[in-house]
Order: sequence, then structure tokens, then C-alpha cells
Amino acid sequence: MSNTTTSRKLCNLALAAITGLIALGSTSVHAQDIQERKIKFSYPVTKDNPMGLAIDKFAQIVSDKTAGKMKVTGYANATLGNEIQSMSSVQGGMLEMAVVSTAGAAGNVKELAIFDLPFIFNNEKEADAVVDGEVGQALLAKFANKNLIGLCYMDYGFRQVTNSKHPITRLEDFNGLKLRTLQNRVYIDIFTALGATPLPLPYPETYTALETKAIDGQESAYQVTKSSSYQDIQRYLTETRHVYLPAVILVSKKLWDKMSPAEHEVLQSSCKEAQTYHREVSRKMEAEVVNDLVKAGMQFNTIEPAEHARMVEVTAPVIEKYKPELGADLVNKTMETINQVRKSAP
Repeated sequence: MSNTTTSRKLCNLALAAITGLIALGSTSVHAQDIQERKIKFSYPVTKDNPMGLAIDKFAQIVSDKTAGKMKVTGYANATLGNEIQSMSSVQGGMLEMAVVSTAGAAGNVKELAIFDLPFIFNNEKEADAVVDGEVGQALLAKFANKNLIGLCYMDYGFRQVTNSKHPITRLEDFNGLKLRTLQNRVYIDIFTALGATPLPLPYPETYTALETKAIDGQESAYQVTKSSSYQDIQRYLTETRHVYLPAVILVSKKLWDKMSPAEHEVLQSSCKEAQTYHREVSRKMEAEVVNDLVKAGMQFNTIEPAEHARMVEVTAPVIEKYKPELGADLVNKTMETINQVRKSAP
């Protein structure tokens, strides 16, 4: 065998060995892309609320995508803390994930208060356009500076008012009503403008306050009213649709920074799929829940257009009050997005 042939064979063997090492290295790196992880996910409502169903769906999707290596466990009923507490725990790295309403999360990203402005949305399609579009995605990105990762949005839907005193059919019916609101100054200003006495309370304390008559009523989405069993202690249900409330799925940045890009993609894509599922389920259930509440003994009414217009008028100064703080550009972009949807509506 010639020296040339021998050298060629040696080179080929060396090349094969190097290729094998590279392939082995690639396999090793790929195997490391998804780690065994246990993720606790806190949320404030019950498991049978659409939010609870969506979080269970998210956990299943994540498990399926990672062959069970990433295990997400939901903790319902604020067992790991109310919204503000759980957000703080995620921020500090003591908890991996939480869902927090935009009203609660505005404590970290003040611009989220854009969603608290009264009566700006007419329907879910308008809200989805803002959340899914430039405004919503830019606001999610702001969490990174707060040791949080904004993964995606879900929602609690339009908020309505219940009370134990009387039906709300006109603006004056708010006068003197002690209503629990979210712990959010925009909400306090809204109900002050309407003539009520707003009392901000954490969600888990609301039922007892209603039951003991410490407060007269509360404002929440239909599904929250039902899953919280407020129909057992509240007589009157009024469709006010005063605010549409999205919620942010938050991940601890401490955890996020330990994760690989593949794990990031799993959480992001799973959140998006769970969001789609949530919208389908929650809006289907929304169409049925009023009947369930009426069957449970609640007296339901809507607001006549003229009275609705009066409520919009008296709360309009709230929008003007917060416009400078939120930024005129943000408010204008939000309204521009809403108006585009209205123009395209049949």
C-alpha cells in the first residue's frame, strides 16, 4: 500500500471520528434543550372557571410538547396568594408562573391601565385587536424590566355589577352603593364618578364581605360571579360592561434566564394555543352563564341606551385624567385600533 493511500485512509478515519464527535456533541446539546422542570402556576379563580380550564390546557400542551419533562401544576383559588402577592412571588423567583389581571399588573407596567379606562370597548373583537396587536405586544415587552416575562394574554371578559339592594337601571341607582372593586385607582375613580362608594378588596375577601353585608355589591365578569357563587348571596345582576379585563400570563425572569431557547418556544407557543382555547371556551360559556345565574335566583337587567350614554358621559373625565399619565400616543393608538375594527364591521 502506498504512502499516499495510507495517508488518505488515515485522513478519512480522522474525519469520520471528528464527524462522529460533532454528531455526538450535537445530540448531547439537543438532549439538554429541554430540562426536567416543575412549574407552579398560581391563579385566583376556581378550576371550573374558563381561566382554570385554560391553565389546565396550557399544562397539558406543555407536557405534550416536552414528553412530560416540563410539568406545570395550576394552583386555583389564590392558594399561593392573591394577584398582587403571586405577582410579587413570581417577580422574586419564589414562584414560577401566575396569571394577573391587567388591572393588578398595572402596578408594574403602568401603561396596562389603558385597559381600565371605562366603556372604551364595545365587544370582544375590539379588545382582541388591541391585545393581539402592536399595543398589547409592546406592553408585554415592558415586563422584562420588572424581572418578569409577559408570555401572552387571556381575559376575564366584560365586567358587570351585582348588588343586594336594588336593580341598577339608571345612573342614580349607583348612589350610596358600597361596591367592591379591584385594588386599582382607575376603578375607584370610575365608581366614584358613577356615584357609588368603591371599596377595593382582594378577590379572596370579597365573598365574606358580601355575605356579612359589609359591602352591598361587587363588579366582575359573569363567569367570575358564577364560579365565586355570588349568586347565592347577591340578588341583582346588571349588565354594565363598564370595563373589559384582560389578564397577563407571567413567568419568573429568574426561571426564564435559566431556560434554553427551545424551552422559551415551548412556553410561548403553548400559551398562544391555550389563549385560543380560552377564548373559545370562555365565550361559549359566557353565552350560557346569564341563564344559569337567573335560574339560581338572580334578577337580571340590561341598561337602556340613554342611561348607558349618561354613564359614559360621567366617566369620560376619568379617561382624560389618565391620558397624560398613560401617554397620549398610547391612548390614541388604542382608540385608532378600536376604530379600525368598527369601520371594518359589517
